[in-house]
Amino acid sequence: MASAAVPPAPTLDIADLTAQRVRAPAEFLVTAPDTTLDELPLDGFRPLTGRDVNQGISDRAFWIRMRLHNSGNAPVHWVLSHETTYLDLMTVYWVDNGGQWHECSLTDRAPFDKRMLDYRRLAFKHATPPGGSTTLYLRLAYEKPDSVSLNLDLAEAGRFADQSRREYALYGLYYGAMLVLVFISLAGAGLLRQWLFFQYAVFLVASALMWALLNGFAFQFLWPQSVFWHNEGFHILYLLMAASAFQFSRGFLRTRQRFPGIDRAIRCVQAIMMLGILMRFAGFYEPVLVLSFVGLLSLILLAPLGFWAYRQGQHYARWYAIAWVLYGIGLALGVISAGTPWLHWGMDSLVFAQAAGVLEALLLLVALGERLISWDRDRRMALRMAHQDPLTGLNNRRGMSLVYETFRQRFERTGLPVFLILIDLDHFKQINDTYGHEAGDQVLVDLADLLNRTSRPADVCIRYGGEEFVLLLQVPSEAVALDIAERIRLDFAGTPTEHEGRAIRHTLTAGIAPVFAADVQLSPSQMLRDADRALYQAKRQGRNRCRLYQGPSRHTS
Repeated sequence: MASAAVPPAPTLDIADLTAQRVRAPAEFLVTAPDTTLDELPLDGFRPLTGRDVNQGISDRAFWIRMRLHNSGNAPVHWVLSHETTYLDLMTVYWVDNGGQWHECSLTDRAPFDKRMLDYRRLAFKHATPPGGSTTLYLRLAYEKPDSVSLNLDLAEAGRFADQSRREYALYGLYYGAMLVLVFISLAGAGLLRQWLFFQYAVFLVASALMWALLNGFAFQFLWPQSVFWHNEGFHILYLLMAASAFQFSRGFLRTRQRFPGIDRAIRCVQAIMMLGILMRFAGFYEPVLVLSFVGLLSLILLAPLGFWAYRQGQHYARWYAIAWVLYGIGLALGVISAGTPWLHWGMDSLVFAQAAGVLEALLLLVALGERLISWDRDRRMALRMAHQDPLTGLNNRRGMSLVYETFRQRFERTGLPVFLILIDLDHFKQINDTYGHEAGDQVLVDLADLLNRTSRPADVCIRYGGEEFVLLLQVPSEAVALDIAERIRLDFAGTPTEHEGRAIRHTLTAGIAPVFAADVQLSPSQMLRDADRALYQAKRQGRNRCRLYQGPSRHTS
C-alpha cells in the first residue's frame, strides 16, 4: 500500500535474532473477513499472548502487527512463517523506515512452486536494514471456516535454513519408519497369507498420508500442482484413516465373533465416514469438517475396547490397547487444539500425536506378532485335540498317518528299525459287565498311563479304538521290541486297577510287527494287518502273552 499512514506498532529488537515465537509486544486483532488495512480500528489491537493462540474454528480475519527494529550495524535477514500448513491466506504488509508500503500475498490456493520460499509452510522472507526498522501488518484468513492458530515463527534466515534441514531430517525418519512397517506388513500379508496384515498396511498408508498432508510434504512432494488435494484432502484423509483403523480393529479383535453388537456399531460408523468422504467430493464442507473431527475423536474408544478384549481372553490385545491409549490421547489433543480455543499451545500437540503414531504402529506390529503366535498355538492345540483321545489323552487313530510319516523319515535318516506293538485288553467286555463302564474306563486310563511311563519321548502311544492300543517305537531289533512288550504285559498284569475299593485284575495280549527295517517297508494298512495277525495268533495260544509276526521276510509299501 502506498498511501496509508504508518500506524503505531509495538517494537521488537532483532539485532541478535536467532529464532522465536511471535508474542507480545506483538499485538493481534480479529475483524470481519472483508476488513482492509485502511479500515483497521487501531485502538482494538491487544498484546498477543499464549492464551490467544488457539482461536478454534473461524471464518474471521486475524491481524498481527509489530515493528522489527535492527539496532545492529548489518542488515538482518529474517523469515516469518506460520505454524500450520493449511493456512489459506497470509497477506504481509510492510514498510521499511517509514517509507513506501508493500504488500505480499501468500496462499496455499496456488501451486506449490508459486511460493516465495520452497518450504512446506507459508513463509515470508525479508531483510531489515542496519539501524532501521520494518513495520509489519499480517492478515491471516481462510476461504472457509477452519481451525485458526496465531502461532508465527520469526527466525534469522541462516537459523531458519538450519532448522529446516533438521526438521526435514526428523520427518524423514518418521516416514522411513512408516515405509519399513508398510513393507513388513505387506510381506506378512503375502508370505503368511494373513489378510489382517494387509488391513494393517492400509491403515499405515492412510495414517502416513494424513500426516504428510498435515506436515505439508504431500503438497510439496506428492501433488505440488493439486490445489484441490492440498486444501480439500484433509478431511477425506482424516475419515479414511479413521475408517481403516476401525476396519483393522474389527479383524484384530474379532469383533464379529466376540462382540457382535459393537461390530454392528463400528460398521455403521464406517458407513457414515464413507458417506462423509462422498459428501466432501460433492462439495459439502462444514458438515464433513465436523464429522472428520468427530471421527478422529472416536478412535479414543479403541483403547477401552482393546482392554475389554484383553479381559475377555484375547491376551495379544494388551499391546493393541496400549498403542491406542498413546495415539488416541495425541489425536484427541490435536483435535481439541484445532477445533476449540480451550488449549493454549497452538498445534504443538500434533508433534506429540505424530510421534505417538510411530510408537503405536510398532506396538500394533508387536500385537500382530503375538496374535499370530496365539493363532498358531490355538491351531496346533486344535490339531492336537482332533488327534487326541479324550479319555486317555493319547493320540487317536486319526493321527496314525502323520505318525507313520514321522517314523518313516526317522528311519530314512537313522536306519534304526521301526516296530509296531498292537495291544488288546483281555476279556474287557467282562470287566465292563462285572464292574461297570466307569471301572472299564479307569482300566483304559491305567493302561494309557503305563504306556506313557514305559515309552520313551520319541515313542508314540495311540488308543486305536475301544480296548486296542498301538505303540510305535524305534529299537535295534525284534528282540528288544518283544522285551518292551513283555515288560508292559507283566506290569499291567501285576498292577490291578483300584476302583471304589475293589482291585480289578486284568491282562493284555500284544502282537508285534516290523514296520521299517532293512528288508521291510510297510504301508500303514500293512503294518496294522501284520500286527493284528500276530495278536490273533497270541490270543489263539491263550491270551496274556506277546507274539512277533511270523510271515514273509520282506514287504513293500
